[in-house]
Amino acid sequence: MMNTMKTSEVARLFGVTPYTVIRWTHKGFLRNGYTPSGRFIFNRAEVMKVWKSAQGDC
Repeated sequence: MMNTMKTSEVARLFGVTPYTVIRWTHKGFLRNGYTPSGRFIFNRAEVMKVWKSAQGDC
């Protein structure tokens, strides 16, 4: 699972709460998948692309 990130990992990267990450997902800012148990999972490359964009590096 090195190519995926949990909600808490995404939250830590952006410096926000996991609830904020879930809201961003519902608003379409971040795309997600689901684990077999129904939890959100994020593609690491896509998250890093959004993060770099937010930092002004793209």
